[in-house]
Amino acid sequence: MRRGLTLIELMVTVTIAGILMVAAAPQFAEYTNNSRLRESGVAVQTEALFAQSEAIKRNRIVRLTTSNSTVQVHEAQDATAMTLLRERTLPGGVTAAAATVDFTPRGYPVNRAVTPSVDFASASIDLSLPGVTCSSDQRCPGLRIDAGGGIRLCGNKLSC
Repeated sequence: MRRGLTLIELMVTVTIAGILMVAAAPQFAEYTNNSRLRESGVAVQTEALFAQSEAIKRNRIVRLTTSNSTVQVHEAQDATAMTLLRERTLPGGVTAAAATVDFTPRGYPVNRAVTPSVDFASASIDLSLPGVTCSSDQRCPGLRIDAGGGIRLCGNKLSC
């Protein structure tokens, strides 16, 4: 009794595998984009939580800023002489909407343009990937900071 595969059986198997891979390629691209966006969303959320905790720990105003693919955390008690605490670049070409959020020593976001520690404000930071249109399939996350200091990452900024 002979064991093994014939050349024809092997060619049929390779052809079927190739067809399955071509059919799965678009879903793999969506999966990759969604993974990059989610990873960047978690990175921005981590930096926001860090900024909030540093404001409480230092008993000072701490500022979170986002611009393109850069996220920075500064001690901003004196707006003219800020100290950089941490900086992060978002992975995979993901960009964040330009935003500035100041956290008070109590951990609340505040609008310093009006009256510090009185005019609490909510903030949002949306993420996107160049060349990708956000939809129910391509989920672009959004970070939401409530006026009470709650920080949450929405899975899709379209339904946040």
